[in-house]
Formats: sequence, C-alpha cells, structure tokens
Amino acid sequence: MSLVMCRKLETLFLEESTIDEKENDEWISELATSNSVLETLNFFLTDLRASPEYLNLLVRNCQRLKTLKISECFMPDLVSLFRTAQTVQEFAGGSFEEQGQPVASRNYENYYFPPSLHRLSLLYMGTNEMQILFPYAAALKKLDLQFTFLSTEEHCQIVQRCPNLETLEVFWNILVDAFIFPVL
Repeated sequence: MSLVMCRKLETLFLEESTIDEKENDEWISELATSNSVLETLNFFLTDLRASPEYLNLLVRNCQRLKTLKISECFMPDLVSLFRTAQTVQEFAGGSFEEQGQPVASRNYENYYFPPSLHRLSLLYMGTNEMQILFPYAAALKKLDLQFTFLSTEEHCQIVQRCPNLETLEVFWNILVDAFIFPVL
C-alpha cells in the first residue's frame, strides 16, 4: 500500500478491511511523512499493524488529527502517543493483552489521555485496567466497551463515572443485566 502521492488526504477509512499488510507497517510511515492534513485515520478491526514509533510520527506530523482508530497495539506502548496527540478527540483500538506479560507486572498508574479525547473504544480491557478510565470518565461522551472483559457490575462502575456520556456501546447481555432487568 503506497500513500506517498496522497498529500492532501484528510480521511483514510479502512475499518474492517481485509488488506493483507500484517507484517509491514511502512505504510503508516509513508502516510505520516507525506501528508500533514490528515484528520481521520481508521484501521480499527483490521489485520493492519502500525508500530508505536510510526503512530507517534503520524500524530506529530498531522497536527489536525482528530480521529485515530487503530488495530491491536499494546496500550502501555502508546503513552507517548497520547501525550503528543493533543487534538485527538476519538480513539479506538489498542489492546491490553500482550502475550507473555503477566497481568501483575502491568503498570497503568501514569497513564494519560489528552484532554480533547471525548470518544473512546478499548480492546480487551479487564478489571485491572479499568482504573485508567476513571480520571477521564467525566469528559467522555462516547464509550465503547463491546470488546472488553468486564462484568456487568464493572460496566456499571465505569458508566457511573461518566456523567456526560451520550453514547454507550456494550453487548446486549450487559445492557439487559444492568439496565433493563433491574427496572422490571
């Protein structure tokens, strides 16, 4: 995939595409170095990969980037990306699962999301990772928890901290257990 000629590309939407570039992330480097007007990059739920270094390059060079939806990339590797991405309003992707790393050794105490971030979707978040949302929950307007490993009670704990939430995406069983049956 060559994007060198796309110097005025504002939106690249590849969500759920079946492009076969699993091992090659040079495309994101090409995009970052040849285009500074990108506002939306979406390759969420694809097999496309992008290294944290190339993603950092992208957010540094694309100062107008507002939406960044990526495939799986280990979230602790994205801390510097979020410190750089001050204009990003929507983020999806990342992952809290990394093969071979014990859960107990993961440290999320110094995690950071930019103040502009209002829409968030995280992959494979579990009980131990919930704490990273709490300092930012009040600013969230949209939260997608469909691909998490949280119980109904944990979903409710997060939602209670989101007073400005306008859109919540969860699987049906969570919705039924937490919000419909208690009312009946």
